[in-house]
Amino acid sequence: MCMMKGIIYDMDDLLVDSDPLHKEAWKKLLAEYRKDYSDLPEDVIAGFLGMRVIDGARKIHSFFSIQEDFDMFYQKRMGIFLDIAKEKLKLMPGAKESLGLFRRSGFKIALATSGTNEYIDIVLDKFRLREYFDAIVSGDDVKKGKPNPEPYLVTAKRLGMKPDECLVLEDSEKGIESAKAAGCRCIAIPSPNTLPQDRSRADMVVRSLNEITLEMVKKIE
Repeated sequence: MCMMKGIIYDMDDLLVDSDPLHKEAWKKLLAEYRKDYSDLPEDVIAGFLGMRVIDGARKIHSFFSIQEDFDMFYQKRMGIFLDIAKEKLKLMPGAKESLGLFRRSGFKIALATSGTNEYIDIVLDKFRLREYFDAIVSGDDVKKGKPNPEPYLVTAKRLGMKPDECLVLEDSEKGIESAKAAGCRCIAIPSPNTLPQDRSRADMVVRSLNEITLEMVKKIE
């Protein structure tokens, strides 16, 4: 059994509290088309968690039969969200403390997110997190997003490690599926602001990043 050498963080609703802002962006955009976000079924909304925004945008564009060109629709949505994120985005509890713990302990650290490169730059600069990461993989860097294993396979490769040498920290069902399919270990940290999901495939579930200890990592090994 391999020793953990790398820690891979998801970003949305794991490092940053973004779900409420994503919803705000969708509501604002759809209002321009006289559509109501609340008309989306709950299972459809839950399915967006862990999904690349462009994939979620395709589903919403289709669901509401938006007549405007998809690329224009998507670009509008990204512009609205990024403006909101710059102003309102906040770190999740324990985010910096967790990163500091693993950095001091000699782990290589990566970010594997469904977010775009532009959004990642906002997060890393706003909260001064760039120095913590040895590798960054965005939704723009993969052909298939979570729950496909590609995001975590690519991230492990960029760290120069085997997937079973990496511990993934995730909040979403899709992210957990992606991590486990790639061969990584996974600790789930549910966000209090997202809809309930099945996190049973995770190796361990904790309530916040503050709860994760080096002893937990050794136990998962």
